[in-house]
Amino acid sequence: MNELANFWNLIVESNTFNFAVLLIIFAVLFKKLNVSAGIEKIKQDIINTLNNVKSERENAKNKLFDAQKSIEHINEDIKQRLDEASKRGEGIAKQILSSTDEQVQLIEKNISRVINAEEKTLSAKMTSKTLQASIELAKQHIIKSIANNPELHNKFIDESIENIDKV
Repeated sequence: MNELANFWNLIVESNTFNFAVLLIIFAVLFKKLNVSAGIEKIKQDIINTLNNVKSERENAKNKLFDAQKSIEHINEDIKQRLDEASKRGEGIAKQILSSTDEQVQLIEKNISRVINAEEKTLSAKMTSKTLQASIELAKQHIIKSIANNPELHNKFIDESIENIDKV
């Protein structure tokens, strides 16, 4: 028995035995804890993350390419829009100028009409005043002539009576 106890001490004290026991303990723990499934899950998560990163990288490259492509002709687009705006502005300016010219012509016509109407009114007033002044002068001349020559008075009365008969 002593030999058995020595053998047992020799085995327990040996590194190989301890290593084997440690491996058995790790194997039992590995099976119990299902470490391979956890490691596989972590591995799969890392693979999925890498795939997502690659996909996002491709999307970013595509967006960058699209953005570069869209701004490739931006200077030409800006120039074209400025040219169009300039043409529209010139057209509007021409319309405004034409409309202004038409308004000026209408105003000038209206002014001419007003001036002509005022001239006619003034001419009629002047004619009326001239006529009244002429009548007054003729009346005074007749009165002086009758005063200087009393025979004319009878002559004018006879002529007036003759003219009444004619009417």
